Amino acid sequence: MLVAYLDLSNMFHWQKVLKWKFRFEDIISGLFAIKSMREIRVYYGLDERNLRKSKYFHQRIKNTGAILRSKPVKYIRKTINEALLFKERTLNLFDNHMKNRVKEFVKEVQNTGIFIEEPKCNFDVEMTMDMLDDPREASGILLFSGDSDFYALLKRMKTKGKRIYVVGIRGQTSKELFGICNRYINFGHFYTGRKSHCLKSENPTEGGTA
Repeated sequence: MLVAYLDLSNMFHWQKVLKWKFRFEDIISGLFAIKSMREIRVYYGLDERNLRKSKYFHQRIKNTGAILRSKPVKYIRKTINEALLFKERTLNLFDNHMKNRVKEFVKEVQNTGIFIEEPKCNFDVEMTMDMLDDPREASGILLFSGDSDFYALLKRMKTKGKRIYVVGIRGQTSKELFGICNRYINFGHFYTGRKSHCLKSENPTEGGTA
């Protein structure tokens, strides 16, 4: 028996690389079509700043028959500085004149009082706890995530006799997960549902529910 774990927020970032948008309903219906699938768990935050839209999106997830795991999205204020605009190796390529221009620009922005808030809702701990509490009769784990933070957990689950399947995309799946899984599944080959070439995200915290 299989249990699937979908880190949905992580998966939405795949759309930018794939250059097409998926429907999570089609992913879940495809998973339920697998005879050995016991349970599908979807992890996704509740955006209290866009509560109506976020609740509607949650209901869509529940309507698929999957189990929704959620918690409030936190907004982290980020300091506007050179490091926020450029990677260190890029800054090092600039001459002193250009570096000074960048500093002047950053100072002007800081003086306006503008700030940036980044939505954060990481489910690594919740997914870890759920996998450790996984039913004994479940023989395999199907993980939709490329995050290397899951390496130690998957290694532990493998020692318990679980087969590990990782679903991801090229460039978004860590080498650690490639090394630990029994089988890697390319999401582009796995997904057979409807695709849209509109690059507007389905993530409600990024402007739409599509």
